[in-house]
Amino acid sequence: MMDAFNEISRLIAARILGSSMTDEENRRLDEWLQASPEHQETFKRIRHFEMVKHLLKLDRADYGKQMATRFKRAFCLRKRSDLIFRRVCISAGIAACLLVGFFIAQIYSRHPVSEEQPPVASFVITPGETAAILTLADGRQIDVREKGEKAMTRLLDSIAQVAPQDRDGSIAYQTLTIPAGGEFHCFLPDGTEVWINSQSSLRFPEAFTATERRVYLQGEAFFDVKKDADIPFVVSMSQGDITVFGTRFNITDYADQPLSAVLVEGSIGFCAENGQPVRLQPSQRITYDRDNGNINIETVDTSIYTAWVEQRFVFRGQTLEEIMNTLARWYDFNPIFTSDSIRHIRLSGRLNRYDDIRILLQSYEYTTDIKFRIEGKDIFITQ
Repeated sequence: MMDAFNEISRLIAARILGSSMTDEENRRLDEWLQASPEHQETFKRIRHFEMVKHLLKLDRADYGKQMATRFKRAFCLRKRSDLIFRRVCISAGIAACLLVGFFIAQIYSRHPVSEEQPPVASFVITPGETAAILTLADGRQIDVREKGEKAMTRLLDSIAQVAPQDRDGSIAYQTLTIPAGGEFHCFLPDGTEVWINSQSSLRFPEAFTATERRVYLQGEAFFDVKKDADIPFVVSMSQGDITVFGTRFNITDYADQPLSAVLVEGSIGFCAENGQPVRLQPSQRITYDRDNGNINIETVDTSIYTAWVEQRFVFRGQTLEEIMNTLARWYDFNPIFTSDSIRHIRLSGRLNRYDDIRILLQSYEYTTDIKFRIEGKDIFITQ
């Protein structure tokens, strides 16, 4: 019976996505549709599912072929590259079809479809959303998901205009905390624009002083600093400070990895805990490892590190562990590796931040011997 479900789901997926079908396949699907009004209603509901619409859009945008081309460029083994490319082209072309087929099989083999609650929801690792908690100087907390992003922005603006001081004359601080699967974009009191990534927090004053603009970051954020040569902008982190005079840059300071700063334009200076100052030029990336005190500077493609601000993931020759940890912060899941050797496999790929994560994972499965299994909030990675 399950084989019949899978066969019908495959044929439905092929027709919805406009994939090539033989006369025999068209005949079998037409017979199935004509056999019962319920079959026709099932086909109609499946065709209108939002996830199916989204995959159809990706398929028509030639997403699979683009992924295949990028994989070919990423592989260094020349003897295998052409074979890999052909394999990816074929598999990427049917990736969306396979995903739709999976959804249909779940729908068709379970209970009648409900428009209010698609039965496959429990099988999907969902992307993140705009989410933040603002903790005011007096301890009050405001959730952006309850108040709304526009209302939160107006609140931040009004606080910056009033900017009351504490009794001792110092400026009161407030904190934006971003949960796993969240992100937030806002303007600081001086007009500096900042994007804060998942599992991060930014502590900043309600108004800056006349001598310094200092904020405190944990996690990751992209800054577009308002230029003011007389008042330096300083980002304080657990492992050092970044000093800025008006520029665009990305900082990553998560507890489980070395500090990283990537300069897009302008100039920034980094001062580690040991007091050693370092200057960065555009397109340079600095990493600092607190454990051994090493500072490394290299020239990089900045788009890899700032893609998240433009709602994309870009991976180029990164370890699978780095890739999965990055995805986990946004999709809010737990990556579980069945062996340490898998962690160090290097891969490349791209994914829009609001796409189904399985689009990328299936691309990896078709080009390597790595397998991914989703169980609730866990993704098991095997080889």
